[in-house]
Amino acid sequence: MTRNILISALLILLVLSLPGCGKKKYKTPEDVKGTVAWLDARSALPVFPMGTNPIYMFFNADWCKYCQAMKKEIFDRPEIIDYMNKHFTSISVIPDSIKSVRFLDQDMSGADLLKTFKVEGYPAHYFFNMKGEVIGVQTGYMNLHDFKQLLKYVAEGYVDKMDYATYLGSSDAEVDTTWGDF
Repeated sequence: MTRNILISALLILLVLSLPGCGKKKYKTPEDVKGTVAWLDARSALPVFPMGTNPIYMFFNADWCKYCQAMKKEIFDRPEIIDYMNKHFTSISVIPDSIKSVRFLDQDMSGADLLKTFKVEGYPAHYFFNMKGEVIGVQTGYMNLHDFKQLLKYVAEGYVDKMDYATYLGSSDAEVDTTWGDF
């Protein structure tokens, strides 16, 4: 009798623990719905460059008030989320949290990454083509209008047609910050 109770208890514990066994350890489109599909630097940098889209690398820090403002005021906006997820592979790099990461066949610390990219302040925005070549760098907080213009400049190929100053003076640089359109 005690043996049957013990076996029953073990079976119940086994059944209750099964739902946790199959938990996925990767993100699906449903997991990132409503957010920018950020790749973590530790998983993305070892395979850099990757994908079929330009790469946006956001150097930031938890203590940086301008980084936090961009996360709240810019990266939480539906039109930014949709545009970035459609047109970019986005990587969040928080150097303070990186002890070691493999990048371009070298083991680097967060401080090494800052030196490699010559990051002078936070937030820092790096844009790369699909080959991993730097095509644009911007340091500091960017308001919604300016950030949308920069995203459009890179994503829609204007970066290959004209310099940024010429682009800003053209009608192609017009973006809507009221209704959320690009």
